[in-house]
Amino acid sequence: MPKKNSKTGRCALTGSYGKFVKCHILPQAFTRPAVKGEALYQSSKGRGERRRWSSWYDQNLVTREGEDFLSEIDDAAIKLLRRHQLVWSGWTVFRPHFERVAVTLPDHGYRKVKIAEVSKLIRFALSIAWRASASSLPDMAEAKLGVEEQERLKEFVLGEPIVGASPFPISLTQLSTVGMMHNQSPGINEKQISNLEGIKDQFVKIMRIYLDGLILHVHLSHIPQEHVAGNPLFLGSADHALITSVTYEASFQYENMLHLMRECHPPLIEGG
Repeated sequence: MPKKNSKTGRCALTGSYGKFVKCHILPQAFTRPAVKGEALYQSSKGRGERRRWSSWYDQNLVTREGEDFLSEIDDAAIKLLRRHQLVWSGWTVFRPHFERVAVTLPDHGYRKVKIAEVSKLIRFALSIAWRASASSLPDMAEAKLGVEEQERLKEFVLGEPIVGASPFPISLTQLSTVGMMHNQSPGINEKQISNLEGIKDQFVKIMRIYLDGLILHVHLSHIPQEHVAGNPLFLGSADHALITSVTYEASFQYENMLHLMRECHPPLIEGG
């Protein structure tokens, strides 16, 4: 049985000094294995699979005071995400309806959803971005932000009011078919956005967060206000959210899962 953490130090969120507590980077409610009691598996970069019994958590990040902030944010967001069927675990009886973008794009679609108290989802996304960046876990190494970005995110985690889309606009993509339950650590990527400021397509920096069939993009690069304001692709910018979708079979998640399986079991995959 693992020993309880008895290390003390300064909370990275509140600055208070005290005993550190376990802090999940992604909510445990969205990171459970498909079969209760089974292990979670992840790649060890060519050295076989690594088993873990809980998703990523940092035991040296926050004290009880800081974890209380994060737990309140998580609890509110979990209820909203499930109520609006934005995560697979919210598909209890019926799955949500996705409109098809075009007949020639059968794997791609969208939903229009009115989300009450959308600022709670925005704060949730920002809190995960802060946790991943502030964590010293090796698994979060690809989610490191600059000091100024990290400090700005922390202000929103601690309760600064969120007006509109916030300085870090959030967009959502759902996997419209259920696939293999898995976890993926947050990471920094570049995203192409079309026709910004009337010029060629522009690449902006994002943090990509995946959980329970939902992809969140936290936009870190400056995006002109005229592109964000009134644009339902960004949470809080309009009276409804426009959520893009892609089938699991055509998604990056599926492709990434195959890649990780190949890393874990190269002879099995390559030999058929």
